[in-house]
Amino acid sequence: MNRLFDFLCFSTTDWDEIWGSRQQIMSRLGKRGHRVFFIERPAGIEHLLRYPKIRKNKIKRWQEGILNISENVWIVSLPPLFPGRYYSKNVNEINQKITWINVNKQLTGFKIESPLLWIYNPEQSPLIGKFNEQLSIYHCIDEFTAGTTGRKQRIITQLEKELISHVDIIFANSSPTYQNKKAINCNTYRLASGVDYEQFSSLSEVNEITQEFTRISHPRIGYVGHLNERIDFQLLQFLAAQRTDWSFIFIGSTFPLPPNNESIKRLNSFSNCYLLGEKPYSQIPAIISALDVCLLPFVQDERAFYRSPLKLYEYFAVGKPIVSSLLPESQEFSDVLYLADSPESFLNQIETALSEFDGSLKEQRRVIARQNSWEIKIDFIENIINTHLK
Repeated sequence: MNRLFDFLCFSTTDWDEIWGSRQQIMSRLGKRGHRVFFIERPAGIEHLLRYPKIRKNKIKRWQEGILNISENVWIVSLPPLFPGRYYSKNVNEINQKITWINVNKQLTGFKIESPLLWIYNPEQSPLIGKFNEQLSIYHCIDEFTAGTTGRKQRIITQLEKELISHVDIIFANSSPTYQNKKAINCNTYRLASGVDYEQFSSLSEVNEITQEFTRISHPRIGYVGHLNERIDFQLLQFLAAQRTDWSFIFIGSTFPLPPNNESIKRLNSFSNCYLLGEKPYSQIPAIISALDVCLLPFVQDERAFYRSPLKLYEYFAVGKPIVSSLLPESQEFSDVLYLADSPESFLNQIETALSEFDGSLKEQRRVIARQNSWEIKIDFIENIINTHLK
């Protein structure tokens, strides 16, 4: 039996946001008997002023205090931090000191000795060694410098290099990210996104779907995930205009884009486009099952190059045909999905996917999903941790 640990997880999201690798990993560590203290997204004063949703959620969390949210998992919310952590190392030092003081205060009484420090934020190198931890881990699920320029890019690069040089273990999501971090710290391991295979594969083709889906005609072409600046809206508008007989379904939040965003409004103006908003995580498998083709329509930029999309593995678990932008991770599975590098090729590949006749592809996709279940990922994580502690 593996040893049990206390994990101090410094997240880049709040617990109640759309579930990603952070919640998936930490909730499962809790179920295995480890105690997990999930420190939610750090928010600067500028974020509270700019985003009413963040402000509302943070006020609620401050009123609740430390909260036991699931088996062996507690969530902790930080106070507002000073703006400019990615423009000044001095400001960042102050913010990390505030973080350290606040977390220590909230965890008083839990008798935490020699925890494992699990970090998602590139600026949190100053926290290493502050909690008497026996191991520090950087789970790098984003390239934070991607899409940045000038001073911000320089500061983030400096902060992350300090972090990478000081942590004991790095888990990197995508192959390009893995290569980048491995060049600095040899204790870097590839940890791609995963899937709750049990939940996503248990549905049959005759699942009941919600009323709002029964009114949407086939073929249904869909995307499930954040509908924001990383999505190629021009591509989606092209597809909707070219094939008015296809139904395009979009599930997910548009945050941080405002409701009156021009790209969202234009997409919503098409009669064959259905922007259905956020749905409970429990409904997502049934929604994917109701689609004929699943999309990963990302803008081809630096951020996309480093992405390990969670939805790729969830689509695989349901066995659906997938048409994807040229992401490095999608290209790893080019034998079981369809790749497109232009609006025209997206159109052609969707048509090919709709007429897919090879039934074995469905099972091949499910096999890939099984091999990337979150349970297997947790086995891998525990093995790496125990190996390092030996």
